[in-house]
Amino acid sequence: MKYLVIGGTGRTGRQAVDLLREVGHEVVVGTRHPRDDRSIAVDLATTLDPRLLTGIDGVIVSVEPPVDDAASDAVMHIGVGRLAELAAAQKVPIVLVSQIYITRAAEHPDMAGIIRARGAGEQALRNSGTPYAILRPSWLTNSPATGVRLEQGDHGDGQVSRETVARTAVAALLHPESQGKTFELYDATTAADWPTAFTALTAD
Repeated sequence: MKYLVIGGTGRTGRQAVDLLREVGHEVVVGTRHPRDDRSIAVDLATTLDPRLLTGIDGVIVSVEPPVDDAASDAVMHIGVGRLAELAAAQKVPIVLVSQIYITRAAEHPDMAGIIRARGAGEQALRNSGTPYAILRPSWLTNSPATGVRLEQGDHGDGQVSRETVARTAVAALLHPESQGKTFELYDATTAADWPTAFTALTAD
């Protein structure tokens, strides 16, 4: 299988790239600054090449948002929406890495614009008709993965390892039981049985 990881040079995305390659999949890294023949130029803030997803079996989007509200909206809302439209035309699954607090932006006024942009991007993906899973990590750390707890409803707070986020994103891409679902991620002490964990979630 051939997958595209947009943001695949970032701190979380590059771990997802490595995990997919470790299990034998071909991975194309989507980045604003391609470095080799296994990476391509992808900038969600600009018009996307309509051929971007040709031959692609699935996409992970793990992009850190810009710090200002307008640029965040251009990437996390409008850009994700454009990508979702391309994917819908070919029914290419997308796994979107978002964040907690989507329904509670007022609790973090310093990040409210970014949170609203992420939320609008989530909804654009849901509305597109393409298969999807939306991951909402809690506060990110660089600690080793210890396990994961999945929740829904956007009520919690806590931390999660970037490695855990990458592992969950890859699992969501490879297990169709995750599709049509939005869920939060938190560190835990036990590993997930992915098909069982995803099946237990409520669909959007």
